Amino acid sequence: MDIKLNGNILIKHKKLPDCEFCEKCENLLNQKGISYTTIYSDKWFFGDLMKVSKSQSVPQIIMKGEFVGDYDNLVEYFKEKNAST
Repeated sequence: MDIKLNGNILIKHKKLPDCEFCEKCENLLNQKGISYTTIYSDKWFFGDLMKVSKSQSVPQIIMKGEFVGDYDNLVEYFKEKNAST
């Protein structure tokens, strides 16, 4: 499956409504003032996404159309972004 997602996207698994790391990602993105789309995926889409991303973490995060990873990767993404400015 070819998955093309553009923009800033937070992909949650709909079977995990109380995901701590999903909430942390939302809080961080909101704190940074970044607009994003939230996708609540089913197990088939999430399974296909994990094959493409090579990550089994929830949530999956895409920034500017590029796969970032999970919450810890998002924190690193912002650290690297701040270091380069």
